Amino acid sequence: MRIISNKKIEQFRSKLQEKGIDVALFLTSEPIHDVNIEYFTGFQQPRFFSFGCLLMTQEKMILTVSPLSYDQTKEVEVDEVINLRDYQNSLTRVLREKLKGLKTVGVLERIFPCRLYKKFHHIKFQDISNIILGIRSTKEPGEIERIQKACGITNHGIKFIEKNLSSKIREKELALILEQELIRKGADELAFPTVVTSGKRSAFVHPYPSFTDKKIQEGLGLVDFGVRYQGYCSDVTVPFAMGKLSRKQEEIMRTVENAYQEAIENIDIYIPTWKVHDSVERIIRKNGFEFKHETGHGLGLDLHDLPPISSRPKDKEELKDWKETRLKESMVFTIEPGIYTPELGGFRIEDIFLVTDNGAKVLA
Repeated sequence: MRIISNKKIEQFRSKLQEKGIDVALFLTSEPIHDVNIEYFTGFQQPRFFSFGCLLMTQEKMILTVSPLSYDQTKEVEVDEVINLRDYQNSLTRVLREKLKGLKTVGVLERIFPCRLYKKFHHIKFQDISNIILGIRSTKEPGEIERIQKACGITNHGIKFIEKNLSSKIREKELALILEQELIRKGADELAFPTVVTSGKRSAFVHPYPSFTDKKIQEGLGLVDFGVRYQGYCSDVTVPFAMGKLSRKQEEIMRTVENAYQEAIENIDIYIPTWKVHDSVERIIRKNGFEFKHETGHGLGLDLHDLPPISSRPKDKEELKDWKETRLKESMVFTIEPGIYTPELGGFRIEDIFLVTDNGAKVLA
């Protein structure tokens, strides 16, 4: 059963009408997983070995599922459910029938399969990524409740890390017992592979593998983890310092802490997100360090949702197509300033915030 209101669906349909789009097409077919199917219908599926196709016009929502999932669609809120088996397990057959006479189809260009473009070359496909991301960027009460549940589990995980972190435990072991504890406390699954890095290796923003068999090393380190609860994500990073630090490492910690504080003091309704990012980058660069990524990202059914807390393009050509994002009430996002220096290690603080009419509220 979906948790968004009809208002969101009406907003989306209104945007499609404005753009002259006859139907929106959302597709999950491994390795593609489109969370918009769950968003509009409430139909939840695993992120692997799943299939679903949602067609959304001004009048109807039609969901096509595989025979393996058909029995799970009884509570799905759509106008029609199609068992792919009735079309000889061919999505092409379904689309030829349902798209007949339609001229413009809205798709997510980034993940829409090329093979379907080729089969329906007579149809005009139009990217609707920005439309749907804009609709999903502000969360409704039911969504916020699920995110808060995910954050509650996450906050327990933070305390668990504080209790179990030591130089006697291996990175792999800490990741394993943390993940078990998160599931035990109610997480449906992990939002992404848990990262535990320490010592020099913590200077990698996205290390691979995400943890080693070595014991937690002296110096800087971090644990980056998140859970998924009824579809909705959390994402936090717990930084730590082990043993005696050098002056430069202490400077890294202080700079990140100051940048983090600056960011949350700048969070307010209607402020452009690039201004929040710039305030963080200014402090980090002023202290002689490089800032290697965005200040934060939205959270929802996707781990990286709108709004992006990122810089304004400096290139004139990029600026032409760029659209400013301002913070709005009921947006949920991370703030995560970090510094990563080879040989010295990395340090990142990442928490989750909800924009309210009273400013920013920390969720995790």
